[in-house]
Amino acid sequence: MNDVSFSERVKYELCSLDISNVSEARAELMGFIKARGVLRLSKEKSTVSVALPDIRVGRRFLKLMDYLSVGEHETAIVQPRRLWKQKTVEFNLPIDSAGIFKDNLAQQLPAVILDDAVLFGTFLRGVYLSCGSMVDPSISYHMEISNSSQELLEQIRDCLKANFGIESKTVRFRNSYKLSIRRATDLIEFLNLIGAVEAALRVEEIVQKRSVASDVNRSMNFLSANADRIGISTVKQVRAIEVIDRTLGIDSLEDDLKNLARLRIENEDLSLRELGEMMEPKMSKSMVYARMKKIIQLAERIERGQNR
Repeated sequence: MNDVSFSERVKYELCSLDISNVSEARAELMGFIKARGVLRLSKEKSTVSVALPDIRVGRRFLKLMDYLSVGEHETAIVQPRRLWKQKTVEFNLPIDSAGIFKDNLAQQLPAVILDDAVLFGTFLRGVYLSCGSMVDPSISYHMEISNSSQELLEQIRDCLKANFGIESKTVRFRNSYKLSIRRATDLIEFLNLIGAVEAALRVEEIVQKRSVASDVNRSMNFLSANADRIGISTVKQVRAIEVIDRTLGIDSLEDDLKNLARLRIENEDLSLRELGEMMEPKMSKSMVYARMKKIIQLAERIERGQNR
């Protein structure tokens, strides 16, 4: 499956899940029909037509119908005019078949779906398999569901926020609507909710790797900036000592300043703290800094001609 996109892998995982019970099977089937179902009325019979994006997803739909003993249906494989596009599977189902599709014709999602986390997750699984897609998380965190029903997507958005804390947005796109999730934590929660546990773990792994890489970059940037700052400071200190040495001579300094000046000249790569450890008696970083500041101020006065 190396040549399969991440979005397809998510669908492969979802299509291979076991069906636990009748309630979950009905909820998932409702997701398919709500997302892709079209009511067709005629004098002979009324049907619900469901067009699914590929054969694997179509097999999942058939598996659900078999589990619920929905026997009567028509199936067709549709080849788009553009040959490079993937074949779709179309199902035509009688509305009155075992009462399975009665609730799917209503605009509002039933409370049993909205109020039950497990059933809502299985319902979303059907919706995602029908019209969802996902960008490879190593490139970007982005999941979206495209549908012609703004109301359906807004109900899903509101339930995700209220019951699971998952942030999503709905926007109009051409003649349709899109619900999108663009935050890694929300994407992981969504995948777990619909049952794509392996995909969720993959996203978590990518997030952790990026976090580690980001921490390393921040540390390296800090160390680099700190090293630059220390380097500039050391150059300034050495230059001040050289000015004093050329004019007054280092030996003209007080003992503690003289010892510090010599240590700095001999150890340009050491920090102020390390210089303090080498002093006799030892000095703290702040003590070394204060004395080095005196040396720099003296060199500045010399350069201004105030002390010759």
